[in-house]
Amino acid sequence: MAELLESTMLICFGLSWPMNLAKNIRAKSARNMSLQFILLIITGYVAGISAKIYNHRFNYVLAVYLLNLIVVSANVVVYFINRRYDRQAQAAGAELRHDISGHKDLPGKPPIHKQGEDEMETYRELNSITEAGGVVLFGSNTFAALPIGELTQAFRITEPIYNRSIKDVRIDQIESYLKVCLYDLNPRKIFVNMGDVDIIDENVDADNFISKYEWLLYMIHTKTQASIYIVPIVSESQAAFRINERLKKLASQTGCKYIDVSGVLESKRPTLRLFELLKVHMRNHPINFADAMEVGNLSSRRIENVPDKGQFSPEPGAKKVAAYAKH
Repeated sequence: MAELLESTMLICFGLSWPMNLAKNIRAKSARNMSLQFILLIITGYVAGISAKIYNHRFNYVLAVYLLNLIVVSANVVVYFINRRYDRQAQAAGAELRHDISGHKDLPGKPPIHKQGEDEMETYRELNSITEAGGVVLFGSNTFAALPIGELTQAFRITEPIYNRSIKDVRIDQIESYLKVCLYDLNPRKIFVNMGDVDIIDENVDADNFISKYEWLLYMIHTKTQASIYIVPIVSESQAAFRINERLKKLASQTGCKYIDVSGVLESKRPTLRLFELLKVHMRNHPINFADAMEVGNLSSRRIENVPDKGQFSPEPGAKKVAAYAKH
């Protein structure tokens, strides 16, 4: 009986380790892991196993000890793998900061250090009246064009939603805006939509873009406790299609959620349709039957003062790719 109770204790205690292991693998970062703590637990299991061997008590309790030891030891391997991911992310961040400092301004664009200055001044003022634990939309032109006031009223949103998007901003300019737009708000959920300005150049370097996007996600993960939702580029260009495929994989690799918005531009009212897809993930409670019935209804009926089709086209003259809506 004593051995049964001991094995029950070990099983109950050990169940947390597989979950912890899975969480650490998804996080791809060692910032929330403690190698000293893991080694301390391993030492305890080794001591328990040694006691069983010393007393010649070879039974199922010993098997439970060994199983727990294996799972805990796997966390050590994951720790060093995640340390490598952290070093890679830090290297990418250093490269990004170097790119920003040495970047030449595009013709017709204001200097990088002036980009978004007006928005930042407005956002600093608005941040003084915001509530912590809200939902933040953070992106460039697509999100900046969303009329959040009308949409939250039309969709009867009760959660606090703040739009902290910056018009005409590129991925390599975004880091300097994170504090005002995200960190100061202490949000519960963050929806990220970047790239609609970057893909104006159809030959945009997808590898470079994804590397900088990954650094952006790493910074947000490090500085906030928010759940992160990646919203792909709302465009029918080939460049958008290539990058969105990479963003979907990046979401899986970084523990973020990917929101499929393909087909939004095929809707009669793309602004409403896009917000419908986001709204499902904004709620702070499980979706109920009434919510489910509502999804799809608003975009099919007329709502005043909300932009009509054509709102999301940051790249004038971009080629239509019919296959995009099918993915």
